[in-house]
Amino acid sequence: MLSDVFRTADHALELLLHRAASVNPWLCLVGIFLYIFAQAVRPRGWHNIIRAAYPESTQLKPRHTIAAYLAGAGLNGVIPARGGDVVKLWLIHRRMPESRYPTLAATFLPETLFETAFGIGLVIWALSRGFLPVPTSSGELPHFDVSFIIEQPLPAAGVLVGAGLLTYAVWRLLRKRVKDLTDRLRQGIVILHEPKAFILGVASWQALGRVIRLGSLAAFMAAFHLPVTLSTVTLVMAAQGGGRIIPLAPASAGLRLAMLSYGFVETTGHAVDIAEITAFTFGVGALLMIAGLLVGLVALGLELETWSPRTALRTAREAVHRQREGEAASASAPAPAPAEPEPSKA
Repeated sequence: MLSDVFRTADHALELLLHRAASVNPWLCLVGIFLYIFAQAVRPRGWHNIIRAAYPESTQLKPRHTIAAYLAGAGLNGVIPARGGDVVKLWLIHRRMPESRYPTLAATFLPETLFETAFGIGLVIWALSRGFLPVPTSSGELPHFDVSFIIEQPLPAAGVLVGAGLLTYAVWRLLRKRVKDLTDRLRQGIVILHEPKAFILGVASWQALGRVIRLGSLAAFMAAFHLPVTLSTVTLVMAAQGGGRIIPLAPASAGLRLAMLSYGFVETTGHAVDIAEITAFTFGVGALLMIAGLLVGLVALGLELETWSPRTALRTAREAVHRQREGEAASASAPAPAPAEPEPSKA
C-alpha cells in the first residue's frame, strides 16, 4: 500500500516537472511584471484614504505608500497571520509621526471594500455557472446546537445576564478610552463619507489594478499552455480569490484544482489535462511569492535606506522605543494652566 502511494506521488511529480519544462519563460516574465505593476497601482487608492484621514499632512507621498504596500505584501507571503500588514503601518507611521496606529489600521477597511465586493461578484459568477459546489439539501448545511439553552433555560439566562452586566461594567470603566479609540477609528474611514472621492480616488485605482491582474493571469496561462479567453481568465481569478471571500471550494487547493478542471471543460468545450492545471496553479503561486518577496525586500531596503537586515531590525526597534517614550512623555506632561483674564481697561 505504501509503495503504491509513493509510486503515485512520484508519477505526479514527473508530470509536473515535465509540464514545467515546457513553460514559456518570457511570458512568465510578462506575467510577473504585470502582477508587480498591478500591486503598485492599487496602493494609490490606499494613499488617498490616508490623506483623507490626515488632510493636513503633506510629507507622505504616493511613492512612500506604494513602497510600504509592496514591502508588506511581499512579507505577507513568508510571515504568518499577515504580519506584513504591521510592516505597512509601521512604514507609513515613519513618514507621518503625528499619525496614530488605530487610525492607520482603520484605513484598511475602505481599502478592502472594493476588493471584497469584486470577490463576491466573482463567487456569484462562479456559482451561477456551477463551478462551486454548494449544499443541495438542508442536511448538508451546518447547524448550531441550541439544546443547552433550550434544556437549561435558567442557567443559560443567568450566564447571559451576567455577561451583559460584566460588559456594561467594563464599558463604564473604559468608556473614555473606548470613545477615544472610536474617534480614531472613525477618522480612518472618513473617506467613506465622500462617495465621489472614494469612487474616483480609491475604487478606480483598484479596478485598474484588477484589469492589469487579468492581463497578468492571461500571460501566465499562455506560458503554461492553458486556453486563454475572457471566461477562462475570469475563472482562474475567481478560483484564486473567491475562497478568501466565502469559505467554499477555492479555500482548498484540491477542490480549487477540481473547480478549474471542470470549469475549463465548461468554458472551452474540451478537457484540459489536470497535470497542466496543477503545474499552473502551484507554479504561478511559487513565482508570484518569490517575486513579491524580492520586490518587497527592495522596497523595504529603499525605505530604510539600508540593505542590512540587522540594521533594519535595529532601526525598527529604535523607532518603537522612541514612539513609546513620546507617548509616555505626553501622558505624564501636566495639563497647561488656564490663561488668566486680562484686566479690563477703564
